[in-house]
Amino acid sequence: MLRILLALLLTSFLSACSGTGSTTPTPQVINGTALQAANTVVQAINGLQNGTGGLQPFTDLFDPTGVRFSPYYRTEASDQILTATAFESDFILQNPPTHNWGTQDGSGDPIVLHIRDYFGRYVWDHPYHSSATVTLINTNSDFQSQGNLINNLLASYPVAQYRIVEYHQPGTNPAYNGMDWTSLMVILKDAGGGNQWTLVGLAHGSWTI
Repeated sequence: MLRILLALLLTSFLSACSGTGSTTPTPQVINGTALQAANTVVQAINGLQNGTGGLQPFTDLFDPTGVRFSPYYRTEASDQILTATAFESDFILQNPPTHNWGTQDGSGDPIVLHIRDYFGRYVWDHPYHSSATVTLINTNSDFQSQGNLINNLLASYPVAQYRIVEYHQPGTNPAYNGMDWTSLMVILKDAGGGNQWTLVGLAHGSWTI
């Protein structure tokens, strides 16, 4: 009888251990085509910025390694890469710390901003969810516009593993001859056969000198 009880206890213990392991959270993937996944990201950003969606619908889309924030249409060693936890912990603070996000085009000054100011300037500077030309990028010629910086996004995120979706807003002020255009590049990592994705990057496009 004692042996039976011990065997039952051991079985229960092993089952509990196995159950604990199986509850390890797995990254949330975005289902659909790359264009559909990018739209999910953009809608989540809009909800975050207008106060209707909150943080989690956006940060749940982050790749486990984090999201790279590029202030221009190229990746640099100075780009900030934030995990979902790091993004949330900074974003909710009343006085969040500043980060150096890179170098300002033209002046060469460091881009030192706290996360909400960076987000408003270099991510959501336009309502891309409702007014933008949306393009799935396959080659460099697919980008709607660019300035004098060399665009290295496709070299950094090759199509075999990643997809870039550009949300482009043409210039609107005649005085600038169209050079006041802006873009948001949503960069996705293939997490399963071309119909499951995670968010790995957000790059900003604007005229550069």
